[in-house]
Amino acid sequence: MNFKMEKQNWTVIIGNILFKYRSYFFVPILLLLIIFTRPQISFDSKIADIFFDIFGFILALFGFFIRVLVIGYKRPGTSGRGTNIDVKEVVTDGLYQVCRNPLYLANFLMWLGLTIIWWEIYFFAVIVGFFAVEYFFIIKAEESYLSNKFGAVYDDYKKSVPAFFPRIKNFRKPERPFNWTKVLKNETNLLLFILILPPLLYIYQNKLQSKAAVPLILLEVIVLILWFVIRHNLQYRGKITK
Repeated sequence: MNFKMEKQNWTVIIGNILFKYRSYFFVPILLLLIIFTRPQISFDSKIADIFFDIFGFILALFGFFIRVLVIGYKRPGTSGRGTNIDVKEVVTDGLYQVCRNPLYLANFLMWLGLTIIWWEIYFFAVIVGFFAVEYFFIIKAEESYLSNKFGAVYDDYKKSVPAFFPRIKNFRKPERPFNWTKVLKNETNLLLFILILPPLLYIYQNKLQSKAAVPLILLEVIVLILWFVIRHNLQYRGKITK
């Protein structure tokens, strides 16, 4: 960002740091949680556990569906990529009509779904707490940037649209056609990740009861997460082709 440090409050400074290194903070936390916590049976009931596993999986898919809608309707140059917050215009159509941060909402729902499948209190508290803190500061930094760059245009938009919790009545179908090519190019890896990880977690949870194959499945989970994060970051930064 090009604004002077003295004009930024501490929340904006922290938000810029978190935005710049957002690809690196979450992975070690997640891996440590997977290694040092164990998935639990929901309410000590097999029936309840199956129900919440399915619910968590559906919630993760719903979060992915929100990402698909956002990306499919989004215009180029309207979100910060890489390590700096830098956009060309204020986005007010698509899902940005109902929520100012639909991609963050989508990401949160996906990981919330996985925490429900894992069903472990420390895992849940750390993941939800991490996203709450990270997104709070990043949103503050983005709002400061947008307000400084676009002035009243963004300030009026901010007053009429909630930051995180959707106001569904605001939605109108975008005039811009949905870009399936862009979705398939950018989101295929994430879809595979969501489809593969929950079944692995379910198998891991059940194998814990008999202690069989636990190290192997845990290793598979860790390798899958590392593969997805590393590949996604390299693609995101243009280091490899999609």
